[in-house]
Amino acid sequence: MYLQYLLSAAILYGANNVYSASSFSSIAESSSAISSNNSFNRSETTASTASASPAKTSTGVITTTNGISGSSISAPSTITLAPTSTTVVGESTPTIGASASFPAVGSFPRDYSPAGLEKLWDVVGPVESPPFTTTVVSQTSVVLPSPPPALYPSFYSPGPKDILPDLKFPKGFIFGVDTAAYQVEGATKEEGKGPSIWDWVSRQPGAIADNSTADVVDLHYYLYKEDIARIAALGVNTHSFSISWPRIFPFGTADSPVNQQGLDHYADVIDSHLKANITPVVTLFHWDTPLALEVYYGGFTSPNITDDFLNYAKTVFTAYNGSVHTWYTFNEPRVFCGQVGSYPFNLTYAPGVNISTAPYQCSYNLLKAHAGAVKAFREMKITGEIAFKSDDYIGIPWRANSTDDVAAVERHAAFQIGVFADPVFTTGDWPQILKDTLSPEYLPRLTEEEQKDILGTADFFAIDAYRTFYIAAPPDGLSVCINNSSHPDWPTCNLETQYDSNAGWAVGPAADPLSDWLQATPQFLRDSFSEYHRRWPSPKIYFSEFGFAEPFEGVRTPPEIYHITEDVDRTNYYMTYLGELLLSIHEDGIPVQGAFAWAMLDNAEWNSGLSSRFGIQFVNYSTPTLERTYKRSAFALSEFFKAHLQD
Repeated sequence: MYLQYLLSAAILYGANNVYSASSFSSIAESSSAISSNNSFNRSETTASTASASPAKTSTGVITTTNGISGSSISAPSTITLAPTSTTVVGESTPTIGASASFPAVGSFPRDYSPAGLEKLWDVVGPVESPPFTTTVVSQTSVVLPSPPPALYPSFYSPGPKDILPDLKFPKGFIFGVDTAAYQVEGATKEEGKGPSIWDWVSRQPGAIADNSTADVVDLHYYLYKEDIARIAALGVNTHSFSISWPRIFPFGTADSPVNQQGLDHYADVIDSHLKANITPVVTLFHWDTPLALEVYYGGFTSPNITDDFLNYAKTVFTAYNGSVHTWYTFNEPRVFCGQVGSYPFNLTYAPGVNISTAPYQCSYNLLKAHAGAVKAFREMKITGEIAFKSDDYIGIPWRANSTDDVAAVERHAAFQIGVFADPVFTTGDWPQILKDTLSPEYLPRLTEEEQKDILGTADFFAIDAYRTFYIAAPPDGLSVCINNSSHPDWPTCNLETQYDSNAGWAVGPAADPLSDWLQATPQFLRDSFSEYHRRWPSPKIYFSEFGFAEPFEGVRTPPEIYHITEDVDRTNYYMTYLGELLLSIHEDGIPVQGAFAWAMLDNAEWNSGLSSRFGIQFVNYSTPTLERTYKRSAFALSEFFKAHLQD
């Protein structure tokens, strides 16, 4: 899922500025209010570039709610906010502290013993132990509580079952929920797991908004059987989750030992889904690179990653062939490689790579790793289908009569989706816009042989499409930006705009401030899916992630459970998006075969920590059992799909 709390000026790959909502007139008039965010996406990448100067920080107090009247997750925590890279008129640009530390890449010994593993954990530091270390098995089946009353009068808004009641999803349509290993599992040092890069990132100064870690988080690692039962009770028929690479290979490398406990764990997770009639969809990589590979050679900024990833992929394919039929190699590779171009990842590069070139070196290596894994999948005759998950949106010209804005939309499509979708679905090569903009020193060129290997390495198109914004050219003109590599908006030279160019109305209701990349935009969904299918045609599309962060849900004071579970904005988001998806299928002929709600439950939202909540279930982090509670949105999704799925 996406991560964005702070935006990095160093993120050159897919950099998109976001217009300040305080300015409504023309581009020229609003140019002084444009934030120089260089936000790589709606992204889950946050933080900023490390610098030699001390951090300019501000402090605040956040009380994290638990959903128990009068209680809180713990005592209020004083939070040192990481400085942003946003340019504010009249103020100097803040800098980022250089107090994060990482071993010199290539200097760490490859010791695959238990002692060597402990030395890797020493790079991370102390880890919080979970409150229990055995798998919990409920003795009784889950019974749904009474559903909430109608949200609005029927004359104003129909209930979930009454939205487009004559339209049904196609036979075999998937009703899914999403999670990712780092974000929900906890038990971060249990049963032989090695550290991941995010175990380290979560402890670096200014990296996480509320200073939380995912050491325990939802403890899905031991509560997966209960979680499966809870979503089965809702009528969910699919769960898309990721496997933690460092749980399978604690040291990451092809010549290091496999962790049998990790393989056995996920075997039982998969089997538990199947027994509950829930189809498991597995992602091989959702950003948790084994820390060992970062200290050995620089992770995805090094070509060494391709062989190690291939070995990991083949191991997992072999272990679960026949039990898993839908696979993703990578989750949102564009977002992941954007992270690589930001603090504190800038301490982990391979020799010769810098913060400007890192995202593109990552893209090149990751694309080859994807192609290698898919080739192995097919040669091994693994049953099922495989692809990767794209993300983001194409965009709408902010000013319809502006040729610059129309061209800026094409740049946005190329940098945000086309960077991986073009090579895999249409040409085998990078989008021409990227090649025209970036020299081979930035973006390594794909050889003819590599293009042949990459083209066609997806059986379907998957898109994490949370929202759609307007796109504008930089205020001083598109050509000025394109022809000046020192321009603050180069190389993408397009600006995300969250309000219209006529009267300044917002593109849609805003999510939580910690997820300020997100607004609800159901009115653009049909056009977006038509464009996805036109540009990157495929016989099947999965709406692989969509969801909403209810404003201030994670910091409500007092933390009344009846306030937290009444997630009106999230409920409206899901119902409007799903209604538009039905119309996309029936009226536009788009072959969408599944929709996955992010997220199954509240979780560690990357740099936003525990303070931005996307779950359709509330997690009470103050209780030893990490109690789950259904929110209104969970009931709405259940009712909607029960009424619109065909038997």
